[in-house]
Amino acid sequence: MPRPRVDILDTPTAKIVAVLGAVARLKAVSTSALADEVGLAVPTAHRICSELERLGHLQRMPGTREWTVARPLVELAANVLVSAGGNVVIDAILRDLTRAVGEMCSLAVQVGDEVVYVASAEPPHELTLSFRAGRKAPLVCTSSGRLFLARYDDRTLDAYLQAASLQAFTRYSITNRKRLAEMIRRVRAQGFAITNQEYMLHIVGAAVPVLGADGTFFGALSIAAPDVRTSLTQLRELLPQLRDAAARLADACSARIASPSRVDAKPRRVSG
Repeated sequence: MPRPRVDILDTPTAKIVAVLGAVARLKAVSTSALADEVGLAVPTAHRICSELERLGHLQRMPGTREWTVARPLVELAANVLVSAGGNVVIDAILRDLTRAVGEMCSLAVQVGDEVVYVASAEPPHELTLSFRAGRKAPLVCTSSGRLFLARYDDRTLDAYLQAASLQAFTRYSITNRKRLAEMIRRVRAQGFAITNQEYMLHIVGAAVPVLGADGTFFGALSIAAPDVRTSLTQLRELLPQLRDAAARLADACSARIASPSRVDAKPRRVSG
């Protein structure tokens, strides 16, 4: 991705936005590398990052001097994601997918060390699941969460797994750090994740990434189903439909970002 030209960073706001964009894109970056990426003097980049840290939007990676995004900024990004795609469009795509596969489908983003479901569609079954919009879930034992973890490099992944509290939610939950790391690396290689009753008994799940044509990662699209209706083999057979819906979601988000809806600044005056 080309670096922004210095001559367009002509206001404090432009510099702050450029810094936020670079940190979000690079995931973890030192002040000097950030300054080089954005085209700012190192003291200027440091001053901006320190202020953003004070406001809670950036934080230091534990044990390093590198900057990364903090929870408030990720929560803002989650809201932007839903707004960018348009709730109506996202909901329509999820409902269409749920009708096709017959099970609950959700769009999720990562907020800190949790999965946050920002949109969902439910099938007309009596059994209700805990993956509705607004619900949260752990990273390590959900299919969406493992997709998010698979985006980390090996060093960051291993550091996270060492620091994380690996709770056994069910008898199927995997808490062995070495085995988890191997499974997540496999997710990274194959481009999807499948879990078997690791967060909730008798619930299986699968997730695929929602990726734009330019590589922008918008989140994870997942399906959750009771094992009495859907086997792990059947979940794998549903992956093409999940990927097709994920592509539609990515197109919707990308199109909305490229051409946001315009709202007149001044309302029309109505006579009479």
